[in-house]
Amino acid sequence: MKTKKIEGRRIFLDDKARENVVSYYLMEDQVKGIYGVAVERHRENTDVIEWDEVPYLSDSREDAEKAAKRLMEYKVTPVSLAEAVDTIMWMEEKDDGTVI
Repeated sequence: MKTKKIEGRRIFLDDKARENVVSYYLMEDQVKGIYGVAVERHRENTDVIEWDEVPYLSDSREDAEKAAKRLMEYKVTPVSLAEAVDTIMWMEEKDDGTVI
């Protein structure tokens, strides 16, 4: 069974001064014991919704939660999710656990 749990939301203006609500999720595949992250962006007064996920990030819930918090901190949107996750993972490996 796969589940998703919201970790937080950020509201910010884009380059055209439109309000965006970005939600950050922790994904869990309970059968495989694997965790991931997802990001959803909704723009004010529209039906525009963007969504992307990295469903298999880690077998550690703590690592996936930490990644979700970093994504939220840096206001990552669905468009740049994959690249941001790659950067987070690379920095964690390179510096042996250094917090970005």
